Amino acid sequence: MKHSRWVALTSLAAALVLLGSCGSGQRANAFNATPTITGLFPSNITVGSDAFTLFVAGTGFMSNSKGVTFVSWNGSPRSTSFNATTGELSVQIFQSDVAVGAGNTIQITATNPPPGGGVSTVSFSSEFKIVPSQNGLAITSLDPSTKMAGGGAFVLTVNGTGFGVNDVVVWNGSPRSTVIAPMSTTVATAQITADDIATAGSASVAVATSNQVTATPSKSFIIAGQNNPMPTISSLSPSSVAHGGPDLQVRVSGSGFASASTAELTAGISVTPLATAFISPSQLVVLIPAADTAAMGSATISVVNPAPGGGTSPNEPFTID
Repeated sequence: MKHSRWVALTSLAAALVLLGSCGSGQRANAFNATPTITGLFPSNITVGSDAFTLFVAGTGFMSNSKGVTFVSWNGSPRSTSFNATTGELSVQIFQSDVAVGAGNTIQITATNPPPGGGVSTVSFSSEFKIVPSQNGLAITSLDPSTKMAGGGAFVLTVNGTGFGVNDVVVWNGSPRSTVIAPMSTTVATAQITADDIATAGSASVAVATSNQVTATPSKSFIIAGQNNPMPTISSLSPSSVAHGGPDLQVRVSGSGFASASTAELTAGISVTPLATAFISPSQLVVLIPAADTAAMGSATISVVNPAPGGGTSPNEPFTID
């Protein structure tokens, strides 16, 4: 009798544990992860560089129906897209972000929306440095300065001043096979691979010492694609929000969106560029800061595609109740 009662109690306990673990799993799946940053590429850039793409490695990044991960530069969100092939985030950094601040350390954070979610912990892996420039070390031109996406490997000629015999050309933070012209401090050539220009966008190019401690301000190399279409918006989700809430992710559906598409929020005469994530040619996600929904009113959202081609979509109403 005692043995039977023990078996029954044991079976009941096992069933409760199983039920609890299933419920726990469901709860875990219902919440977004808190992202973690493990690396930045490049992790530094010389003050005065052109705009560039920052690649962020880590865990817990998301891009699905529950929302997307946005990366912030010292707390200010930047347009961010998730690459499902590499698992990395590509982040658009403005020229104005690195125009000043030589010697400064920038905190890079990644944020996932609720439920769950949150902001990544600041660590050494998420610190980006703006490096002081060196007198006489600069790039004056690139030859060529643009290539079509999907083209073959080629030799890039970098013209400038102050190059050393062991310097290397750095492409998006990674060194490339480099030759400095004999008895010259003004010409460097580098082997650029087909993979380097596989996707339309831009790359940052610099000339650095062999240990990459000192480098020129970077220049943008344009990787051209087909002409961008004129974007159109068919719907916003949500299309309204109560004022005074937190930062809000809005899903923008439509057509003609491109990887370089950006969105704008217009309220009265105020136009605010929004951090934008490209999902597909028919979908974007934009991040509206809490400050822009602090007061009631009406606003509109539009999408801008850059040249070549491109243009600005008609405005779509967005209500702040």
